[in-house]
Amino acid sequence: MDAYEIIIVGNGEPALVCTLSAKNNYPEKNIAIIKSEKGMSFIEDVLFPISESSNKKLTVFYDEISGKSHNTLILKSGKKIQFEKLVLITGSRAIEPPIDGIKKDGVFLINSDPHDMHKIIHEALNAENIVIFGGGYIGVELSDELLRFGKKVTLIEKSTRLMPSSFDADISNKAKEIIENLGGNVLLNTKIKSVLGIDSISGIKLNNDKILDCDFLIVCSGTRPNTEAAEKLGIIYDKDRGILIDEFFRTSDKNVFAVGECAAKYDFFNSDLANVLLNNSKMEEAKLLGANLYSVIFNRGKMIDYITEKRSIKENLKVELKVMEVYNGSKDYLPLQ
Repeated sequence: MDAYEIIIVGNGEPALVCTLSAKNNYPEKNIAIIKSEKGMSFIEDVLFPISESSNKKLTVFYDEISGKSHNTLILKSGKKIQFEKLVLITGSRAIEPPIDGIKKDGVFLINSDPHDMHKIIHEALNAENIVIFGGGYIGVELSDELLRFGKKVTLIEKSTRLMPSSFDADISNKAKEIIENLGGNVLLNTKIKSVLGIDSISGIKLNNDKILDCDFLIVCSGTRPNTEAAEKLGIIYDKDRGILIDEFFRTSDKNVFAVGECAAKYDFFNSDLANVLLNNSKMEEAKLLGANLYSVIFNRGKMIDYITEKRSIKENLKVELKVMEVYNGSKDYLPLQ
């Protein structure tokens, strides 16, 4: 049976950031990553060269978690791996709305991964009639970009205006005006009833029974945290808002951590769990967690203290250097003799 001090589960950039942070702060630890996506990616491109030059190897498993017995992971392949610290960075998945025929070829569900979005945009450039279902921020951005490529685009939103949860009516109306001026078609207060076609999409039927030609449908109905791993591990989670964690990213199992989009986040203003996490925030959290797996210094609830502390150290250093008269008028540091 293989054994690793730290195991990180995830496919995306936060998993890579957490791994590098753990490697830098605990160079004596053996670290493994479990990825569900097979094949080379930026994770391997970055980690393999580091692993080759290190005494402690970074191992990648292309597998999925099936269960856990104490501190032993049971993988889908049947392999068992022991661990000291386990980190879940499983991200989120796109929500699939109840549309008949949504599994047909030519229908794409959008999540928050920028790499997936760029890939879908590239594929959409070969389509003739593009329909985007979901007039939130991502749907509006995709419409704008594809229209500027000269594509025929119809944007459908079930609400009475675009981006209803992000902006006020004035901005929503301006966004609609811009899309229409670019040649796009905007349908508000409308839903998709079904996807037409045998194996591949050939059109869509709306809730008013109107039929639109469509050979490329992009569905932007939001995302939901990936909590499948938490369920298999017997960890407490909320299916809509993520894996429950404390201020130190610890789950109900104190040797298992969760961070990023899969983890439930506390909203200070609403005094409740939140669904929104900015990309730069999840990267900073992943870096912070990787450094604090064995010795907690800062916690998630005091992120501002962490950032303030770093700034304070820099300011104090400037003061000390000035006192020692090695700080000149051009604000360039001079090397100490």
